Amino acid sequence: MLEFFTGVLQGLTEFLPISSSGHLVIISSISSDLDLNTNDIAFLHIGTLFSIIFFYRKRILEIFSNFETFTFYFKIIVTGIIPAVFVGLFTPIQDIIDGSPYLLLVTGISYLFFSILLIFSERINKSENIGINEITIKQAFIIGLAQSIALLPGISRSGVTLLMAIYLGVKKADAIYYSLLLGIPTIFGAWSLTFINQSFTVNADIIIPTIVAMFTGVLAIKVLINFTTNSKLQFFGFYCLLLSGFCFLVS
Repeated sequence: MLEFFTGVLQGLTEFLPISSSGHLVIISSISSDLDLNTNDIAFLHIGTLFSIIFFYRKRILEIFSNFETFTFYFKIIVTGIIPAVFVGLFTPIQDIIDGSPYLLLVTGISYLFFSILLIFSERINKSENIGINEITIKQAFIIGLAQSIALLPGISRSGVTLLMAIYLGVKKADAIYYSLLLGIPTIFGAWSLTFINQSFTVNADIIIPTIVAMFTGVLAIKVLINFTTNSKLQFFGFYCLLLSGFCFLVS
């Protein structure tokens, strides 16, 4: 039952702007039955990676329709993941996070910061006139910079990249699509690194939650699209604010 719950939690929180890693930190801190290390968390993300591929399967196939289209998407995706790759590979942030006795406090601070961004998301919204095919290399890099801070638990990767894309003027539907496209190499890369660092070991107990995460992830993408296009992201902000307060109380 706990394994099923873990998969549902990962699938829903990966794409909703409420930070999957932040939820796992909180659950782990209040339940001795759930002890997930970085490798387990990365493996859970593989389930949600397949959620993206399944949900956008037709649009993803279109990327490979011709060389020009593929080249364009390759450029903006690679540019968008460079900052997170740099931070992940060349800074000790993950080791610091894993070994920090103040992890819950850090998560609370991150949730507080992110909740403010969500609550005031509509106020930072510029005119939406940029389609995904018009995103420049500079804009992709700026969105990538935003993604790099999502290495902190409490900062939603999909949420912070979505907000930055909207701020830059990208249409909401395309902002969601680009945000999730960035998730494919980012999630796969993070999993690959942790898998190698763990000497290619797999926790058998995490396989079922990973499968569950895939199916619930598809549902979460649909909810994200609905709330974003209807300008309701602030509701997630109030939820993150509550989580922030909880972290401060129990840390």
